[in-house]
Amino acid sequence: MTTSFSSPKLVKDVFLNPGELYFGGPDYRVRTLLGSCVSIILWHPKLHIGGMCHYLLATKGDRKVEPGLEGKYGEDAFQILLQSSKSHFAPINEYVAKIFGGSNMFSKTERTLMEEKYISNSKLVGIRNVEFAKDILNQHSIKIISENTGGTASRKVFFTIWDGEVWLETHQE
Repeated sequence: MTTSFSSPKLVKDVFLNPGELYFGGPDYRVRTLLGSCVSIILWHPKLHIGGMCHYLLATKGDRKVEPGLEGKYGEDAFQILLQSSKSHFAPINEYVAKIFGGSNMFSKTERTLMEEKYISNSKLVGIRNVEFAKDILNQHSIKIISENTGGTASRKVFFTIWDGEVWLETHQE
């Protein structure tokens, strides 16, 4: 027998700024605004729990940072999501994932200049962020069931934990 979850009578709304994340139960809607940043959403379809992170950069790289996990880096944000999911005693591979963001947020003129001078030598932040999300989810055997990544638009993301749905608004420059 499967339990059907409808909208809660009182929805608790959480807005994520860059570097923040949230993991919780079915009374919550989590939302954020993305450019080159990426959000990974994890959702457990039987337990109706899940979370979202909003990271700015895939890794710390060679940066000197304080010890501990920081949500602004994808590698750390994902570890915090993993820790949060473990408190609910469900194997991580039972979760499904959705990925959003990773836009190239430079203006058309800036993009043209970058393509001429730099793109051949390095990848844009958004592309690296999306690649990181796909790699880390694959490493943990978490199925990606939806994604809306890349491009040049900013995104407003709304995740309703009670049903696992994501609503998306895109905004072109």
